[in-house]
Formats: sequence, C-alpha cells, structure tokens
Amino acid sequence: MAEPMYFQWQNEVLCKTIYPMREPKLRDFLFYYMEIDLWKQYKDKDIATLTADVDAYTKAQEAAAITAYKAYSALRNYFLLNDVRGYYLKFKPVDEAELTEINKFHAMFIESWPKDIRGEKSYVEGLIQYWVNHRNMHRDWVKTRKRRLENMAPEHPKKAPETQELEVRENSTLTMAEQELDQLRAFLATYDKIEQRKLAWFKLSKGDPNYQPSEAEFLVQYKPESPVTVRDIVLWKSEEYKASLEKKNQYELLEEAYQRFKKEPKRFPSWFQYMVVHFSGMRYASAHGSWADPKDLIIRLGAAELDKTTKNLDDAAIDRLCAEKVAAYETGKGSNVPGLARAAEKEWKDKAAMHMLSVKANGPKTRRAGISALLTEEANYDVRTLSTEDALKKLEAMKDKFPVWAWKEIVKLTPLRVKYVTDPNWEKLTPEEEAARGSQQSNDIRTIMDAWENYDSSAWRDEHGRTHELIVSRAVCNETAEHCQHIRGNLPPGGLTPKPKWYSTHEAENKLPGEPRPFYTKPTSEKDYVPGASIFWLRFVDSQPNDWQIAKAVKTKSGVGLLPNPSAPDKKKKPDPKSKSATTPWVYQPGDTVTRTRTFENPDTKAIIQQKQWLRWIHEATVAEIAETADGMTVITYETALPDGDKGTSAVGVFKMPLEWHLSDGPEDTYNRSFVGYVPEGQVPMEHLKTMLDWNRILRKKIG
Repeated sequence: MAEPMYFQWQNEVLCKTIYPMREPKLRDFLFYYMEIDLWKQYKDKDIATLTADVDAYTKAQEAAAITAYKAYSALRNYFLLNDVRGYYLKFKPVDEAELTEINKFHAMFIESWPKDIRGEKSYVEGLIQYWVNHRNMHRDWVKTRKRRLENMAPEHPKKAPETQELEVRENSTLTMAEQELDQLRAFLATYDKIEQRKLAWFKLSKGDPNYQPSEAEFLVQYKPESPVTVRDIVLWKSEEYKASLEKKNQYELLEEAYQRFKKEPKRFPSWFQYMVVHFSGMRYASAHGSWADPKDLIIRLGAAELDKTTKNLDDAAIDRLCAEKVAAYETGKGSNVPGLARAAEKEWKDKAAMHMLSVKANGPKTRRAGISALLTEEANYDVRTLSTEDALKKLEAMKDKFPVWAWKEIVKLTPLRVKYVTDPNWEKLTPEEEAARGSQQSNDIRTIMDAWENYDSSAWRDEHGRTHELIVSRAVCNETAEHCQHIRGNLPPGGLTPKPKWYSTHEAENKLPGEPRPFYTKPTSEKDYVPGASIFWLRFVDSQPNDWQIAKAVKTKSGVGLLPNPSAPDKKKKPDPKSKSATTPWVYQPGDTVTRTRTFENPDTKAIIQQKQWLRWIHEATVAEIAETADGMTVITYETALPDGDKGTSAVGVFKMPLEWHLSDGPEDTYNRSFVGYVPEGQVPMEHLKTMLDWNRILRKKIG
C-alpha cells in the first residue's frame, strides 16, 4: 500500500517538476549551518591541542590531492575529445545539428587550449560564457515557440508539427546544451582545488630546467606550504560533512533538518522551518496563475445550475419558495433553515438582508430576481465556510462530470495535484485535449473554467495569508519573502515597489508591538541584519520597470536615499579622449522615478549613442541568521537565485553571502545598494502550523 501524500513535494512527479533543485537546496541549508557551528566550536582552540584532527586532515588532503587531479584530468580529457557522440546517445532522439555544434566546440577547445597554466582558468571561464550564450539561444527559442503555440488555435495546421519540433528542441537540443554546460562548470570547479598547486609546479619547473616531477606527479603529492591552522581544520570538516550529504534523499535530509530544529527551536523560528520544508528547491517563476480557488469553482458551477433551476420555475413556485425563505429567515424555524440564515458575521447578515428585501417585494420579477440571488448567496455561504479539504472532496465527487481537459486544469490549479498528478506534462493539455476544450460542446464548461482561472491571478497571496497552506507551485523573490512574512504573522503588500514604504511607515508610526522595533535602514553593520527582516536591492536596468518594480523615492529615518548624496557622477572617472569609444560619465535625474544617461560613440559606425537606464528594485531576501564562519561574517538568507545558475535553474532556498558584499553599493556601473526593513512578528498562525509542520506527515512516519 502506497504511503499517503500530504504535500506536493512528496509526489515524485511534482517534486521533479516543481522542485528541480529540491535536494541541493536542502543540503545547502544543512551545510551552511554546519559551517557556522564548526567555526564556533573550533575558533578559540589552540592548534597544538588538535593533533588527532591535524593527522586526520593531513591524510584526507593526501587522498584529496589524488581525487582532485583525477577529476581535473578526466574533464580536461573529455574536452580534448574530437567526437563525444558516445556521451549523448542517451538522448532520444540525438539532435545531430546540436551534436555537430558540440563537436565544433571541442575542436575550438583543442586548438586554443593555453600552453601556459596561468591562462587555463580564465580560458575555461570564457568558454563558459560562450556556451551560456549558445544555451540561451536555445532557451529563448523554446520560450518564443511556447508562447506562439499557446496562442495558436488547436485546429491550426502548424500546431502539431510545431509542437513536435518544440518537444525535440526542449527535450533533446536544449538538454544536450545543458549537459555540455554542466561539464564546463564542473571542469571550472576543479580549479578550486588544483589551481594553486598547478601554479606552484609551473613556477618550480620554469625556475629550474632540471626539475624532475611532471605536473601529474607533483599534483598528486600533498605537501602543505604552511602549517595547518584551525581554519584549515574547520574548512576540511565542513567539506567532509557536505560530502556526507551527497547521497541522502530529501527525506533523509529533512530528518537531519528536523533534528536541528528540535535541538534549537529559538534559532530556527516557525517561519524558517516552514520555508525550509515546503519551499526549498522550488522553481523560479511568478506564483501568479499557479493557484485558483477551488471554492470559487464550486460556487460558479452551482450558480449555473441554480440559474437553470429558477428559470424553470413558474410564478406560483417562486411565490411558495419566497414564503418559505421569509419564514426561515424571520423565525429561524423549519426543517430546511439555510446556514446563511444563522450566520453571525455582519458581512453575511447584511448580504442576506439585502436579498430578502427583493424576496419580500410585490413585483413578481423582483421576487424572482431576489430568490435567485438569495439561493446563490446561500450556496456561496455554504461553500465559503467549508475547509479546503472538504472543498476538494466536493470537486473529487464531481470528477466524472468534467471533461478530461477540465479535470486536468482543476488538478493543475488546486492541491488536488498532490493526489492526481502522475504525468510529467501535468501542466499542459495534449493537442487532443486542446481540441476538446475548444469544441462547441464544451462552450458552457469552458466559459465557467475561463472565468474561474482568470478571475484573479494573484489570489494566492490573500489565500496563503489566511490559511498558510502550501498552494503555489512556483515563486519569485518578493513572493517568497511574502510567504515568509505571512508565517511571521504579517501581511505586507505585493510586489517590490510598495515594500520599502511599508516598512518605513511602520517605523514612523511605531505602533506594532514586539522587539526589535520596526525599522527601515541602509545597513552599516551586522546589527542591521535581524532575523525575519527583508533585504531589498536596487539596480539600474536598460528597460523601463513596471509599477511593481520601479524604485520610487523613499528615505530612511536618517535621510539616506536611493542614491549616494549628492547623486552626482563619479568625478574620478573621466572619459579617455584617445579612446575610440569615449564614454561620458553617467548623468543622473533623481525624482519619483530615477534615471541616468550617458553618451558614447560606436567605434565601428561612429554613431553617437545615448544610453538610458532606470533604477528599479531588483530583488528581495529574508534574513535567517548572521554569523561568523571560517571565511568571516556571513549573512544567511531565505530567497531565490535569479535564473542564470547551473542548468539555468533558479531555486528557492537558503543562501549565504559575505557581510561585506551586503554592505557594499558596488561600483557605479553595476550599482547594488541595499536596504533592510523589519517589523516584529505578528500573530503567528500556530494552529495552521500544527498541520504544516507536522513531522509525522513531513517524514511520513511516526516521530513520537
């Protein structure tokens, strides 16, 4: 008997599609916190007292030297192959055109491989950028084709062949390019462990013509250049722990997380536990349109049936029904008193009273309209007071009444996906399903489905703020941060633009209870990174931002604004009059919308080009912890990565960056100023969290 599934990441198909980086991001969480704890454990120890650790470290480094060289040489030898067909036979079909491009790439590698070790790493970095551009060409084509097919009528003669072409480009061509990029990045990563030794060998061999060991012989022999330090021990133990996580599945990783949470609940508050468990590894894309309210669909379906029913009643039947409703609402007696008649909430009582005015009216048309509206409101009330679980059960009971395509869309947009998704293509209708959806016989249900699906693409935000259930299947940075704040008992506005003002207003009003007090500041030290706070980054971009991104003028309490004060061009940067593409300094235009421009000459056409950029909020993260590691002070955040990492797959999860990076504005051309906003926890939804953080459900076994 299959184990029950409670959350979407427990469904294997959903885990692969919704959480492409599930296990890597769970490992990151465990690894980053182990780094912190190991440094705390060792930093004040005397290396002289750690002889056992030093001996173990030395032996490990000897083995690591051999492993590092093997990894380096294996990947270098791969790129020195003229024909790599054997590595791509697993793709069905193999895209011969892409394989040709890959082999050409290898030929370029062979021809241009540096003869000087000092140029190797930078050469590989250049190759990665070259191949990223190649990969992105395929990715952009896939995106464009998907948009074209989404807008193409099901019966269009090009629909089927273009869909087939898309499948090949997405599942073969693009993934072949991704595999080659993975190999390049893995090759570059080997330099982290081998580059310094390669440079040392190069220096020794060039300085002494009679130097005996070959590069390979030198690299596999571990010889420390300086005495082992406490930092060396900590970094080694961290890497050993990281390696121990590599073969663990998500449940084993979650169990390690559970032990951490159980041991230090104050260090890992509810919001952080919730996000680690339910969002780690989730794909980067807007949550808008990923959820639609199942109760709303039930109401819409019921309203259509009620409308048919009342239209078929004659005036006498309408009069009898009106009389029954008047008695039920005024006396509260009878065998069929509706739930709405007993409603205690003012909103519902007012709605009932408004409809009853029409039910009691003299005119038959008014009474008919009134009873129709009242019956609809009663059904609305009955559905709205259902739990999510009961609403889903109602839809399940109606499953056989829906066309296949409609049920597929219901599953896609509701938590029913946990139970019913078995196909990796669960988010797409087949050409046959598309045709059935567009058919004349589907007119009625299609009208209802379209209205339901398109009613409010951002409805997930209020629903999550109310129920705290896992309802979205994707998220971008600000949406991830909003989930964090919902679990902290706060309801911030949606998007990036309103958030800084929201925080600064709470600081000015100073009404919210709790410590620390609300604040909005330009961070200057580690003290500003309070767990639960939001970090916002600014950046200049080449296209005009939308209303949810644009950086409107807002200052901190101490008067720090979006730009350095005064916001003038960097006077140290002067255009080079001898340059063929002399560029003027940036000229800034502060205001409610900040822009900057500069002028330069195209070196080829001699044309004068004016470049304009807009300042926008680019990213939001939530502070989890700030702590010292072997590499210095580090800020641990819960956020998203932008989609330019390995495989082009961004992910939601725990990240870390040095404190100094967070505090820096960066250089002018890549301006990266950040601000921190904080409000205390509100009413944390502990009752809802009993279900969402039920470890018997999470680990699917009895915890005790």
